[in-house]
Amino acid sequence: MAQSSRTVRGGELATSDDAPTRVIPRPRRRIPVTARPTAVPSPRADVLFWMLPALVAAALGGWRLTAAALWADELATWGAVRLSWEQLWRLSAAVDAVLTPYYAMMKLYTAVAGTSTAALRLPALAATVATSLVVTALGRRLGGRDTGLAAGLLFAVVPVTSRYAQEARPYALAMFAAALAVLCLIRLLDDPGPGRAAAYSSALALAALSHPLSALLLLAGHALAVALRQVRVGAAAWYGTAAWIIAAVPGGAAALILVGLGYRSRGQIGWIEHLTLSGFDAVPDGLFLTGAVGGIVIGLAVLAVRRTDEHVCVAAAAFTPLLVLLAADQVMPIWVTRYVLVAVPALAALAAAAMLRFGRTQAVVALALTVALGVSTHLRIREPDGHGEDSARIASVIGPRWRPGDVVVFADSHRSIPWAARDIYQRYLPAPRPPDVLRVSAQRTDGRFLATECPAASCLGNPPRVWVIRVDKPSDPFQDMAAGKRQLLREHYQTAQRWTYALLTIILVERKPSAAG
Repeated sequence: MAQSSRTVRGGELATSDDAPTRVIPRPRRRIPVTARPTAVPSPRADVLFWMLPALVAAALGGWRLTAAALWADELATWGAVRLSWEQLWRLSAAVDAVLTPYYAMMKLYTAVAGTSTAALRLPALAATVATSLVVTALGRRLGGRDTGLAAGLLFAVVPVTSRYAQEARPYALAMFAAALAVLCLIRLLDDPGPGRAAAYSSALALAALSHPLSALLLLAGHALAVALRQVRVGAAAWYGTAAWIIAAVPGGAAALILVGLGYRSRGQIGWIEHLTLSGFDAVPDGLFLTGAVGGIVIGLAVLAVRRTDEHVCVAAAAFTPLLVLLAADQVMPIWVTRYVLVAVPALAALAAAAMLRFGRTQAVVALALTVALGVSTHLRIREPDGHGEDSARIASVIGPRWRPGDVVVFADSHRSIPWAARDIYQRYLPAPRPPDVLRVSAQRTDGRFLATECPAASCLGNPPRVWVIRVDKPSDPFQDMAAGKRQLLREHYQTAQRWTYALLTIILVERKPSAAG
């Protein structure tokens, strides 16, 4: 009987009469990385993933929410919501048309919540917390759970986020709408459908009603992202492009209409000056309130850009508003960093994606460095003058010093914020106080933004002392006043004492001896 042996070939047992017995091992299958089983996060971990950025945003936004006094723009909100509906519509027809939707929303809200500083700022805080959730979702689309968590946390801790979470203006709401619109755009291009188109259209419309100029800048970024996708993908992208065009029409139309109405009162932004070439390096500092943090976030955001649909959409939303407004400013002065805050959520998401590419440890270090560099700014913006105007000081200066017979006057021709001084007087100087003797009708009535005063200060009388309240620091206390009022005060009064704070100067003038005689 012939000697036989067995071999395994290709994993099967084979025999041979002459060959020695040997076993050929079966090749081990290599499991691709993408096919390896992944751990399913527990429900508790999933809740933490979403809630941690929101909790941090809420904690920082609520920390000393009322410490900084209301500044000129916030006082404009306070003044508008106290008007009757008829007066608000008349005011909107003349000035502030772009902010009419925000004022209307705030008027409905304050009818229930009141007009305290905390009440006026709470809607912005709520919008900021909601934005942190959307930024977390954006980060997750760019790089998974870790990137989402890092994006939400980064957005929450940069000082500019909590600064505008404590601002009674529409910028926080505009940031929320902008972040939501980018997320909805990604979903729409990924799988076009009526529901996703409606969601995108609603988010863009909310952005337009919050701040129409910012919405147009954001829409320019979306248009660029869709165009780049069309070029890259070709005919297969036409369905998504068409869906975007249709969905963008309502929000874009609303933004254009409001900007057109606002253009009629463009004198209100006459104080804006061209951003010079030497001022370009101050953009990160202006946008993030500290140049170091701004440099880190913008630099990382640039490194994160990739050619995927998600990255292109987020990058276009991050950089296009800045570049378009900078370009427009070369034609007419319009650059104000508040107008491009809609780019901050997208910048945070991109920066987080770059951080995680270097590894988790490096991402934690970068996040910690951002926090450390922003601490001093967080403290500064929560000082009494943290919003740039030390409005509440008026009470401690005039309150204990005024006497019966004193009156108060205002520089009502100031080129930037002429309403602010009178608002500070009404908001922060409780009665009894020196009377506003020149006023005939209040601010924001009869379609006029400024109060109506008696001509040539004819109702001034002969007071021994006059308190002049200003929002600048001129050497001449009567600068920027109507000609008749300026002439009368210069002729009969001289400076006795002056107090100067951030965007608040209080000057006490006394009647000249010759005039008194």
